[in-house]
Amino acid sequence: MRILALVAHPDDADIFCGGTLARHADRGDDVTIAHLTAGEYGGFDATEAEVAATRREEARRSAETLGCDCTFLEFEDGRVQNTLENRLEIVDVIREYEPELIVTHHDDDMHPDHRETSKLVTDAYYMASLPMVETEHAPHDPENVYFFGKPTAEFEPDVYVDVSDYQDRKEEAILHHESQVEFLEEHGGIDAEFDDLIENVRARARTQGTTAGVEFAEGFSRHHEVADDGLR
Repeated sequence: MRILALVAHPDDADIFCGGTLARHADRGDDVTIAHLTAGEYGGFDATEAEVAATRREEARRSAETLGCDCTFLEFEDGRVQNTLENRLEIVDVIREYEPELIVTHHDDDMHPDHRETSKLVTDAYYMASLPMVETEHAPHDPENVYFFGKPTAEFEPDVYVDVSDYQDRKEEAILHHESQVEFLEEHGGIDAEFDDLIENVRARARTQGTTAGVEFAEGFSRHHEVADDGLR
């Protein structure tokens, strides 16, 4: 199986679905994390280029820990927009990687890049299979999109993945984003769930695990509620 996680920033995949991606990678699935931006707004006392360089390297180390490939698109942090041009770029990324499953943000999210990424990916998913939509790569028809969401958002999972054996690796991957652990904790007044980042990530996984009847879990909602061979 091929899985493509399309996320707005480096560290988004690790925080919200890192355990699931690692679990599938260990099962032998081909898992790629595609970061729309390099997260260049996520820093202090540095240029955007310097922040981006740091975050790209952190993301590479994190993806290696999870057992995933990673790539970077060229969208601008804080300025992601659901335009036709951008949608076609995501269409071509989907066609290039040919995933059965796509993982991305839920559209109810405080961060504008997360909201726009969700819309972009959902629209591109629809368009990726259309032969009349011309891009560099041939049409491809993914089976489904899985959305992850924040605990502060209106998000109701309908699928839970047991990550009890992967919680430690997920936390290790998050800690590779050294610049962001500091930045997010400083920035916690806006995103309260990022206060004490690792502790809150662990608490969230434990809460979802309780719902799923396991120690730790990650929750997702499906674009199509079908009995496909999905995330598990």
